[in-house]
Amino acid sequence: LMQICPMAYIVITFPLEVRPMMRDPQVLALLRKKARRLLRKRGYRMVFTRWHYFGEHGEKYHPHLNILCDGGWLPEEQLAELKDSIRRKLLPRSIAKGIGKDLEIQYRYSRSPKQIMHWIKYVTKASFRDITWDEPLANALYGFHNGCFAGTWDGSPKWKLTGTDKKFNALLKVREGIHPVSGKPIKWNKEPIPWALVEAQNPVDIGSGYYLLPPIRPPPSGRRQPTNLIELPDGDYRKHTNTVRTLIDRAKNVASFRSDYESYS
Repeated sequence: LMQICPMAYIVITFPLEVRPMMRDPQVLALLRKKARRLLRKRGYRMVFTRWHYFGEHGEKYHPHLNILCDGGWLPEEQLAELKDSIRRKLLPRSIAKGIGKDLEIQYRYSRSPKQIMHWIKYVTKASFRDITWDEPLANALYGFHNGCFAGTWDGSPKWKLTGTDKKFNALLKVREGIHPVSGKPIKWNKEPIPWALVEAQNPVDIGSGYYLLPPIRPPPSGRRQPTNLIELPDGDYRKHTNTVRTLIDRAKNVASFRSDYESYS
């Protein structure tokens, strides 16, 4: 994405009436593929798509497609024609006419690396952060590859990260399979982990659904070991439990009583 400057940012929001059919990952995959192909045919060389599923607090399923591409300023007529072609490609006209609604499309562009960086961070952040928001949908989306690239990405970077972009630097390393702190290869655990366990560790969101956890606290150094303990022999009375020792004491008392009784008889 650092190869893109200027960058266009397109957000496509779907009407409430068609969202039930968009709970299927195959439908989501098909829609984003159609969007990428359309933009490629219109001359865009680099296209990145990623779905956001919910708003900030997960009140309801709100799918919207984010697109980052190598676009810039468009005259009003060209922008209107682009939006119209997207609407026709992603939502059949019969459905749009039947529900009386159409896709909402926002188009922005920027040459500022700072603004581009902000868009990248926003688009790649996790939007489905709690399974309790919609557990059936979470199960359906498990393993779904969200962010997708299309086009030719063989150019050199057109802008650089600054010292304030440490979080995104960490994400770049993760994308390369390198731990952003230790620099060692990452060994992935593919088993899902409850979000409550992750959140309890105060994770740092580095974007694209990745979170950086604090380092595991090492055991206390110089742990003192008691030096006045000795290993008791197997038959030692003190190695028995309290219950066993009570029974032994009773048996000894009975044996002593019998011995005393026999000595006086």
